[in-house]
Amino acid sequence: MTVLRNEGRWDVSNTVYAGGRVVRHDKAAPTPAMHWIDYGLGALRADALDLPGDDLADVYRTLAERGELAGYEATERFYEIGTPDSLAETSAFLSSSSGMRRA
Repeated sequence: MTVLRNEGRWDVSNTVYAGGRVVRHDKAAPTPAMHWIDYGLGALRADALDLPGDDLADVYRTLAERGELAGYEATERFYEIGTPDSLAETSAFLSSSSGMRRA
């Protein structure tokens, strides 16, 4: 799982990450100890998808609880378009010289 040190800046932090591992991940019940956020990119063995749960967040939570979820730290913030405000922010970034250089 990729993670980004978020500190609640861009969305609710939902992950504890240490030593290259996701120690805890819980989107449903985040805690103050969670300073990281899942970045949206992950790689799983096929059998991980056989774990119980309604969605990928449940799979990640279970793998973290078992100590089986490695992490990779992303160093640049993400942009998402799920709300009108975040869409406007993403649009502004993509229109800026910084966004054009990276695109």
